[in-house]
Amino acid sequence: MFAKDLLAQARNSRELEVILNHTSSDEPLDKRGLLEERMNLSRLKLAIKYNQKEFVSQSNCQQFLNTVWFGQMSGYRRKPTCKKIMTVLTVGMFWPVLSLCYLIAPKSQFGRIIHTPFMKFIIHGASYFTFLLLLNLYSLVYNEDKKNTMGPALERIDYLLILWIIGMIWSDIKRLWYEGLEDFLEESRNQLSFVMNSLYLATFALKVVAHNKFHDFADRKDWDAFHPTLVAEGLFAFANVLSYLRLFFMYTTSSILGPLQISMGQMLQDFGKFLGMFLLVLFSFTIGLTQLYDKDYTPKEQKDCVGIFCEQQSNDTFHSFIGTCFALFWYIFSLAHVAIFVTRFSYGEELQSFVGAVIVGTYNVVVVIVLTKLLVAMLHKSFQLIANHEDKEWKFARAKLWLSYFDDKCTLPPPFNIIPSPKTICYMISSLSKWICSHTSKGKVKRQNSLKEWRNLKQKRDENYQKVMCCLVHRYLTSMRQKMQSTDQATVENLNELRQDLSKFRNEIRDLLGFRTSKYAMFYPRN
Repeated sequence: MFAKDLLAQARNSRELEVILNHTSSDEPLDKRGLLEERMNLSRLKLAIKYNQKEFVSQSNCQQFLNTVWFGQMSGYRRKPTCKKIMTVLTVGMFWPVLSLCYLIAPKSQFGRIIHTPFMKFIIHGASYFTFLLLLNLYSLVYNEDKKNTMGPALERIDYLLILWIIGMIWSDIKRLWYEGLEDFLEESRNQLSFVMNSLYLATFALKVVAHNKFHDFADRKDWDAFHPTLVAEGLFAFANVLSYLRLFFMYTTSSILGPLQISMGQMLQDFGKFLGMFLLVLFSFTIGLTQLYDKDYTPKEQKDCVGIFCEQQSNDTFHSFIGTCFALFWYIFSLAHVAIFVTRFSYGEELQSFVGAVIVGTYNVVVVIVLTKLLVAMLHKSFQLIANHEDKEWKFARAKLWLSYFDDKCTLPPPFNIIPSPKTICYMISSLSKWICSHTSKGKVKRQNSLKEWRNLKQKRDENYQKVMCCLVHRYLTSMRQKMQSTDQATVENLNELRQDLSKFRNEIRDLLGFRTSKYAMFYPRN
């Protein structure tokens, strides 16, 4: 790859900074970032957007990303392991104090350290672990007295969770605003966060509705199946599962767990493709069995169990679409041993039983034998594909995660990010004053001067970029020329050695055949 080989010719961090921060003319520019000489890493973001994994995983690029990631915490990498663990635990325990310090004085020396991407990652991670701790406490402090309350009121821990959820939603909204809808949805981490926050919003909305509408007490067995409180509890349980699964994305920073997490993500994508095929097969056989057995179904005596959960099963399992679907699904795991040939005394029912047996037998061959083995083969192929390029895939995924912490859009973690910081207020006042002054004569002159300064800086950056690129191209051509010359020289030496070996071999053959004493020796002089 030419871009990767060209990047390998960079000799210092300054050249890497010029290359990776270059912005083409058709890309949107951050004028304030340009005036403040802020790193935007436009070239690196473009490479990630087009999945240029060779370029992103190049050693010079990764070394530069490491430097930016640790920033003013560069000494952390040289510390022993025990001190590293103590540093992370200390920051994780005092993250609310650190967030308040940054909220009060973001431009101070202490605030700049907190603004380091590595510190932001630890603080955001500690905030999320606190959120998970609140979820665990929520189940422990459950009030048994309110078990039969149809519309229980929100408690203190509910309000704490709502604060965290609002903070996470605000963080996603800011990221969506700056990145755009397409780039935002490309990240599976953002998709999971969107679904998780939506479930939590629906949960607490249903709780509020239930509290305002229902004020009675009743046994849960007498509640409606779709009572708002019951639906809220189901959504909350599913949201808890997604909340813990979101921790998988933190594994990307680990060189041990990161490749496994990437392999799992690829396997889930392949499983999604398999699921489309499996659902079609399941739907086909479900329709057939339901149409075959639902006509003769007559409910008999009251049963304590239904369908596959009964010890003595019968074809009554197939009397409904949902029951048939569940039975065929659990049949894959050998948990639904449906008795197709039920004892029947009527001669007219033998054909029906035979057709049912053929359908279930065909389902067993297609799904249990063929599709299941196909899924295993697909997952094995995906894992092997990632394992063959493990280092490249992991470095590319880690770079994507690191880039989300490089900007200054979401420095504070939830719930502190919903508090207006002095930095945000100053930016708003500055933008408002610039807008007001732009309508005055002095403001127009000042605006033109700032635009002129911005153009000069842009031109200077473009000139530096051209100079650096010329140097890189010159080094690349020189290295390629030297490589070709060394290759040609080696080829000539090999030919000379081959010629000498052939000459020796010819002389030895002469001696063996007796050409020295032959009358034809005069025609074959020795060299």
